[in-house]
Formats: sequence, structure tokens, C-alpha cells
Amino acid sequence: MDPWNYPRPVSSFIFRNDSENGHVKFTDVTDAVAPGLKNIGLVCDALFTDFDGDGQTDLIVVGEWMPVSFFKNVNGKFINETEATGIGGKTGWWNSIVAGDFRNTGRMDYVVGNLSLNSLYQASDSFPVFMTSKDFDNNGKYAGIPSLFLPDQQGVKREFPAQGRDDITRQLFSLKKRFNNFNKYAVATMDEVLTPEQRSGALRLKANMLQSCYLRNEGGGKFTLIPLPKEAQISAINGMVADDFDGDGNLDLMMNGNDYSTSVGIGQYDAFYGLLMLGDGSGGFKPITMLQSGVCIPGNGKALVKFTGVKDRYLVAASQRQDSLEIFEMNKKQRIVRVSPTDRFAILTLTNGKTQKQELNQGSSFLSQSSGFLSFGEHVTAIRIVDSKGKTRNIVIDRQTGN
Repeated sequence: MDPWNYPRPVSSFIFRNDSENGHVKFTDVTDAVAPGLKNIGLVCDALFTDFDGDGQTDLIVVGEWMPVSFFKNVNGKFINETEATGIGGKTGWWNSIVAGDFRNTGRMDYVVGNLSLNSLYQASDSFPVFMTSKDFDNNGKYAGIPSLFLPDQQGVKREFPAQGRDDITRQLFSLKKRFNNFNKYAVATMDEVLTPEQRSGALRLKANMLQSCYLRNEGGGKFTLIPLPKEAQISAINGMVADDFDGDGNLDLMMNGNDYSTSVGIGQYDAFYGLLMLGDGSGGFKPITMLQSGVCIPGNGKALVKFTGVKDRYLVAASQRQDSLEIFEMNKKQRIVRVSPTDRFAILTLTNGKTQKQELNQGSSFLSQSSGFLSFGEHVTAIRIVDSKGKTRNIVIDRQTGN
């Protein structure tokens, strides 16, 4: 995030494909289909998914300085139902989202990547992080000032600008005369840094949740936000893949992360080396070590996608900005079922009698796209796949031959 060039509120759009006879044409239908996407904010990722279990494909949008935003599909129109979910008040720097039936309930849970906890910025309901944006000097340059709560000289938490004097006066020249030495600026709160005139009409955004979280689906469109284990909170989380990596029938979670685009004064977020967390089938995650998982992504990690190689080898690709592409191969035998772009979801029957729903999204990964296939181990006994027209096909697994 570049605080000095923070954009004004931005919109997302939905385009209808009206191409025919070889002529490509897309029509902007945002006003008619999803007006709530206008001026929604700085969107980082989105996912088409049935979050309320009504059989319709809904939309979830995540981004910076905004809540995880839920748009319910009502007769082809997407209605903002964020406040009704119970987590609408939790605003963050959400980077990415992945879906998974982590509790084998038939309902889709979600994991959302965030800045996490290993940062100067520490946010809570009582002490959020803010962004104040405006053309403060009336010179045609729109700038943003991030701020956070820190203890003052008496130990009382007050809102201070995150940037030091050199950085802020380089952008806001009017502050040079008012704060002509470092001591004066060091004790100045945001109310003292900006005059009432400068604060008037400014865009004011806040984040009160910076932890990467698990969104537990309580049913009926309600969710509970649960922070992930501490091993997933040491840097920004970007690409994620949810799948059964250890073959026990429960979904696990692989993650890629870090962010080198921060300012020099803050320092780059580079403590993360990738992570594999094993799901317990009840919504809990057990992080395992790099030595146990073989997952090591040391750079400025971004996308994470799954695909298949020669002889249906299960592969995961992790991209790193201005660095090499890392490819990991699963060393545990998994069986593969190909799916088509028109397939919507699959119901996997497990040996313990439970069922697991897997949505078959095309393009659901952060900054990239996983290929379309299902992988499963010995704890799956049958698979039912449902396509976009409601047609089903059943795949019965022979426990003896694995076919």
C-alpha cells in the first residue's frame, strides 16, 4: 500500500458477454445487476460462491479498508447483505479469499488473507487503523495519511500519523513551517497535524481487524470470524489453496504470502515462508513445519494454484514477484477426477458417513487460476457432481482398485 497515492473510492463492475458471430462485445450491467459494487472500495479479490446455501451463485468481495462484503443473488441481481452476516463491522486489509467445506457440513466456509499481526499496524475495535485522504494543500495532489493509536507521553493511547516528519513533509509542504523540528512533530497527534480545514471533507477509512481469519458458516447467511493460528499471522497472506493434502478426508489449507511494496519507514513484510495447515474436520487448523510439509516459498509470494502434470501428478505452483516460480509435487497418492467449466459443485461421501461439498469454481484463486479437477484419497467412497443445469453424474469409488 502506497499511502501517498491512495486512490479515491473506486468501483467494481459486472460485464455481460454479448458476443456473437465472432464479434466480441461486453456490456456494463453493473447498475442493473450489482449497483452495490459502485464505489465499494479497493477490491483485491472476489469469489462467486453460494454462501447461504440456497442453490444460487452469490458473490463475495474482499479488499483494503472494507469488510468482507457479501452480495446475495436474488433473481439475477446481487444485493449487498454484508450487515446481515454478523461480520459487517470487521474492516481489514483483506487480500484474498478461498472457499472450503472445512467441517463437512455441506455449507461453504471461507478463509480470508489479511495483513496479519507482525506489523507496526495493530488494529482493534477500540483502536483501529485509519486512512485520511484529501487534497490537503489544494495543489491538485490527492494524498492519504495512515494513522494508528500509540501511547503518548502520559501512556494514553492517541491517534498519531504512521509516517515520520521527513516523509510527511515531503508530500505535505504546509507542515514544514508548522513542525519545524522533529521534537514538535514527534508528539503531534492527528488532530494537531491536520487543521480543522484540512480535516473537513476528507475521506476517512478505518480497519479494525488485520488478522487473517477463518469464516465459519453458521447457516442462514450468518458467519463467525475466527483468527487463524499464530503461524499464519506473521506476514501478509495472499494466494491460498484449500484441498485434502494428507488424504484424511478433511480439507487442509496451503498459503503463500509476504509483501515487499511497503514504504522504507515501515519495512517490507518478509517473514513468511509459505505454510501448510492440516484441517481437523471441525474448523480447526494445525500448522506443520516446513520440514514436515516441504513447502518453502521464501520470496515476495503472490499467487498459489493447483494443477495436474504428467500421469495426473498433483502439482502446486507458487509465484513470487521478481523471483522464481516454485513448483511443488504431492508425494502422497491422490486420485483425480476431471471436471468441466459447467460443473458447479461436487458432493464427496466420506468413509465416516459425512459428506463434503466442493465448489468447482473457475478462476477462484488470487491473481491466477487453478485448473479444474477434484483430487481425493482413500477416505472418499463416492462422488456426485452437479452441473449448472442441475444435472448430476455419480462416480462410485472401488475401494479395492481405487477406480
